[in-house]
Amino acid sequence: MPIVISIAVLAGIAIGLFFNFPSNAFEVSDSDQREQKLRQIINFIDYEYVDDINTDSLLDLTLSDLLRKLDPHSTYIANGDVVANEEGINGSFEGIGIEYKIFRDTLTVIRTIEGGPSQKAGLLSGDRILVADNREMYGSELTSAQVVKALKGESGSKVTLSIYRPSNKHNDIINVSRDVIAIPSVRMSFMANDNIGYIKLVRFSKHSVEELHRAIVELKRKGAESLILDLRDNPGGLLSVANEIADEFLEEDELIVFTRDRKGDESSTYASGKGSFKKGKLVILINEGSASASEIVAGAVQDNDRGWIVGRRSFGKGLVQEEMTLADGSKVRLTTRKYFTPSGRSIQKPFKEYDAKYLHGDVYEDSGISADEHKNETYFTVAGRKVYGGGGIMPDIEVMIDTSREAIMVYHLSNLVGMSQSAFAYVDKNRAALSVYSEKAFLNGFLIDDEILDFFFSGHANRIKGYDQNVIAKLKERIKAFIAYELFGDSAYQKVNFSEDPNLIKAMEILQSESAEYSIKKTP
Repeated sequence: MPIVISIAVLAGIAIGLFFNFPSNAFEVSDSDQREQKLRQIINFIDYEYVDDINTDSLLDLTLSDLLRKLDPHSTYIANGDVVANEEGINGSFEGIGIEYKIFRDTLTVIRTIEGGPSQKAGLLSGDRILVADNREMYGSELTSAQVVKALKGESGSKVTLSIYRPSNKHNDIINVSRDVIAIPSVRMSFMANDNIGYIKLVRFSKHSVEELHRAIVELKRKGAESLILDLRDNPGGLLSVANEIADEFLEEDELIVFTRDRKGDESSTYASGKGSFKKGKLVILINEGSASASEIVAGAVQDNDRGWIVGRRSFGKGLVQEEMTLADGSKVRLTTRKYFTPSGRSIQKPFKEYDAKYLHGDVYEDSGISADEHKNETYFTVAGRKVYGGGGIMPDIEVMIDTSREAIMVYHLSNLVGMSQSAFAYVDKNRAALSVYSEKAFLNGFLIDDEILDFFFSGHANRIKGYDQNVIAKLKERIKAFIAYELFGDSAYQKVNFSEDPNLIKAMEILQSESAEYSIKKTP
């Protein structure tokens, strides 16, 4: 190596003398020195370290750790992870289009995506996928990561599935051509009663605005005069989409959000006045899983006195990341701005300083903060109502987790039997008998009797008998909700669960009340 370097230096001097380049002074900038230092270290490891090391992987880890030192949301995305990271934002992925679970160590189809490649190829609910292109899809070691790797792939590519169909006890071979599968942002949308619509929005991706708009228009067509927008456990997404969704509910020129960069320069976004639900009562549900874009929408609605925010204090992510692509295709999402609600609140919650022990854990402070603890951080809405800072959006009406004895008992009994797996086992065993039910008929007429209760709690019958009738009634309602999900999906589950969800109960109370307590009147 020293000989090679010496020859290179001499060659450079000779070339310089031969061509007589002008002798301009050259200064190595700080950034050049930093780059050289990194290159030198990588080269030392490549050529001198005692063991062979994959320095590409090492560099990926180094960059990830470097960005984590800045804040919890600046991230490095290695080239191989870019596609997976962008699926949620793009609102689609390439695959065969099934909902599945690993049931008793075998990949099992819950349902096919309507109009998707698996439905077109003839896959049915309950089918066991035993092999996918020579990869075994069964066994105690089978993981979801292995399933995803086997079934996802480039649109147009084919996968050969060996399946077993319990309904007729036949094995079959099915060829499926992968395609682009939409990931819906609006997970469910239905009428809660004759004049109140309900929408569950689970992400803010490229197609979220179109989906939400269609859902609102359809609900209004069905008679919706009031609306519940459920943003619980919605982690956010694109800032531009958050602005457009808030725009659906606000009047022209109402401030949605403003951002501030390192220089203090601000950029504000205002409503266009072209939204599809500017009138009518509105409740937005949030909890500690509602973050980023969810908080922008909730903050804009709250600060403009457009509707009520119900639930628990939101996550507290008030940092905006910009995505930058590196030469090898990997990406960096770097925090470049902070955002603020119309009243001036910073949503960003305090986070702990960088420490290795937080790399794979929670870097945020405890989120159990009440409004009383932050009355020194008081802000005011357009109508003069008090709202509070301190991180996240504090709801107008708090609905805390139900810690009653009944709720705790139902929770523990559900975990005792593995409610999801038990519900699938029941549906799988009784699929032919249950196939006669439409969703409406199931919701209105299907009863959880003692026989079904015994199926779910086989081996625990004596334990169940010791609980009072209120616990048993709630347990039966929970069983029905899980069976509804296995048969018809998320929407049916939520419809069964509606009367048991304290957040939805409070939202309905607000929207149905004529009391002054639940009216938001703007000042002139």
